[in-house]
Amino acid sequence: MYCAPKALNFELPSSKDDKAMSGEIRLDFEQLPTVAPSYFRAVANFGSGLAQGETIPDIVARLNDLEVRAENLARYRKVCGFPRADTLPVTYPHVLAFPMHIAVLTHKRFPLKLLGLIHVRNEITQRRAIRVDEPLDLIVSVGGHREVSKGIEFDLVTRVNDASGATIWEETGVMLSRGKSGGSGGGSSKRKEMPELGFSAQEEASWQVPADIGRRYAAAAGDYNPIHLSAWSAKLFGFPRAIATGMWMKARAAAALEPHIDVDAYSLSVAFKKPVFLPSTVLFKEGAVDNGLDFALTSRSGDIHHLTGEVRYL
Repeated sequence: MYCAPKALNFELPSSKDDKAMSGEIRLDFEQLPTVAPSYFRAVANFGSGLAQGETIPDIVARLNDLEVRAENLARYRKVCGFPRADTLPVTYPHVLAFPMHIAVLTHKRFPLKLLGLIHVRNEITQRRAIRVDEPLDLIVSVGGHREVSKGIEFDLVTRVNDASGATIWEETGVMLSRGKSGGSGGGSSKRKEMPELGFSAQEEASWQVPADIGRRYAAAAGDYNPIHLSAWSAKLFGFPRAIATGMWMKARAAAALEPHIDVDAYSLSVAFKKPVFLPSTVLFKEGAVDNGLDFALTSRSGDIHHLTGEVRYL
């Protein structure tokens, strides 16, 4: 949706889709790959998982001189709540790189099933504001993993370089693939007490999250994960209703925080907690702390945390 129809086949685009001398698998794009074929591959791929002693191979995708399309950016601003400006919303490079994310995560050498992955944390570091009219170089990479109590975690890293080659924006998305070590996620039926937020909320706003927000965000960002689109498609994956997209929640929070941030260089980190079932009414809370802001998205009663996060000035 962000490029002309012709695109390199990311599985076999050229001889560059081979292991380089460094051992990494290189995917060099001339333009962004189309997302639909990747989704078809994701549905068909059951994932072999990691054998004992194996890890996720280093896969690196690159694209140079990407230009932002004004109509796509306008659609994203509207669905996430960002005002019109001469610079990109801090979360927008994630959307620009999303087709490359999917290409990497559905590559034939990637061993895990895409549709089973859970986005648990996300950190963005913006070193300066990015003008809407400047060409950007995108680099997306994965490689290695960590064993955690619930399965396997790995980092999906995205970097944006400017024309000089300097990295001006970087994102680390921590992804979880549930495994045998993770158990069933059940446990005691007694409800656990929710911990305090850890900051004093100085502002609070009620948000109405409509039933169609997943479809609207998908149309703007290209993220057509079925758990976000409708109740019937979410039920196929074990959810009683569709849930809000995590990166929409982060973007909506970033838009709400933007008037309180008067610097261009900062980090924006979130942890995704309990899902927001659609439709819902949620509370957005924020408070100033030393060198930044803390924020959270909770249920109306405050006893369920959907998202917690922080802004820290660089």
